Amino acid sequence: MIHLESGQGEILQNVLRLLANHPETEACVRALLQLVQKLTAADTVRFFLFDEPLLDLSVGRSETLSPNTLHALSMRLNQGIHLNPELPDGAKSGSAYWVAAPVQVEGNTVGLLWMTCPNPTNEATLAALRSCVDGLTIVAANAVLKDRQENANRFMNSLLNSISDPLLVLDDDKHVLLMNPAAEAVFDVSSTDAAGKFLRDVIQSDELAAFAEGTKQELEEWSLNDKTFVPRVEVVHDAAGQTEGWILALRDVSRFKKLNRNQSEFVRIIAHDLRSPLTAMQGFASMMGMVGELNERQAHFIDRILSGITQMTSLVENIQDAGRYDPENGFYEMSRSQCDLIEMVDKIVSNHLVPAEKQELSISVVTGDDVPIINVDSHMLERAITNLLDNAIKYTPNGSKIEVGVRRDKDKVVVSVKDSGYGISAENQKHLFQRHVRIARQEHKKIKGSGLGLFIVRSVAQRHGGDAWVESDEGQGSTFNIGIPLRGANLVGSSGD
Repeated sequence: MIHLESGQGEILQNVLRLLANHPETEACVRALLQLVQKLTAADTVRFFLFDEPLLDLSVGRSETLSPNTLHALSMRLNQGIHLNPELPDGAKSGSAYWVAAPVQVEGNTVGLLWMTCPNPTNEATLAALRSCVDGLTIVAANAVLKDRQENANRFMNSLLNSISDPLLVLDDDKHVLLMNPAAEAVFDVSSTDAAGKFLRDVIQSDELAAFAEGTKQELEEWSLNDKTFVPRVEVVHDAAGQTEGWILALRDVSRFKKLNRNQSEFVRIIAHDLRSPLTAMQGFASMMGMVGELNERQAHFIDRILSGITQMTSLVENIQDAGRYDPENGFYEMSRSQCDLIEMVDKIVSNHLVPAEKQELSISVVTGDDVPIINVDSHMLERAITNLLDNAIKYTPNGSKIEVGVRRDKDKVVVSVKDSGYGISAENQKHLFQRHVRIARQEHKKIKGSGLGLFIVRSVAQRHGGDAWVESDEGQGSTFNIGIPLRGANLVGSSGD
């Protein structure tokens, strides 16, 4: 049937040469089939790849077996070369002899080599077939892998294109691999032109490049033209856990910044416009006694009106302060000056002695001898301390004591307000300084409040680079603290905010 002038080693060498010279799947398969026909003098040589990418090629005489028949046959056969295997569903071959060899990739049968011949096979023919099957296995594996890679690339490109925020995919050396359309628009460069270039050369921003390269540890916001972004860098690991690349993501927060500015402006206008009618109502209600003598009931009504106006005024001020002092979104521009905290606390306490007496509370002040003069926004700090004292008076039972302290604690100045109220659980302490948070207690049901006071306190502390915290145990009172660090702009003689 066949006369080979070379051994199996040379046949395999020819197969490998074919693989190297024909990188395209279809061309490589056709060349291998022609080699099989040449070596075996077969009537028909056919290869059917029924896994993606689908392929059905043959050389020699036309073969009548359907792809479904070949597929069913391949599912019946084990790996290897099978001589005259039984055909499924009563199918018949037009030749006296036929050979079938399943092709497997990663343990799964993905294709079938089919050959018909006029004479029985011999060992030389089988040797040639084995080498060619090995070659077809390599081709099939490459085709399946290439198809998977192309699918993965299409999926990744679709994913990148569907994301409205700019994304840049980088290799381990910070070369740009891919950019989505949003990134192309922001940096005015196509992904094709940017591919292979250093990130720094593409984005034209030393600040953003330093953050992406890791030399700048923090970058909360980055702006370009009228857009504001929150940058984030994510590492990409390979299967072994090694760094394979990076993703630079820029979350577009321009819309939220604009909404926040609009909201802040709205709150500022409303708060400002409410002050005039509230002041007028308070003034006229206070002068009712000047018009004529009030009976006991009328005087009681006037007190309730004035109390309501005071509560509403306090609420308006807190809403306004919460918006403008917010360390993340606040619009308030700090105005620093030298401040004597002890003098400020004495003034605040003296203004609260009358309301404290109404509840039979006693307020004392304890100060340290080493408290320095600091450079702060006195208006902001006074509002924060006032809020703490207001809270202590509201939530401390009648007949109790409140202690206001000012001390130096290593590298910071601490203002504390200690009450002898009901105390706060550890769970409630976690959320106490958040916006609009109030502790639900039966004892506090009649106490009015917006839940903004402690949020303002922490905001003021954070705007000065410090923080606010509480120390408390249930049933043993609470101590609220404002810490202002003694560094940077808080020091007398420093410049800037």
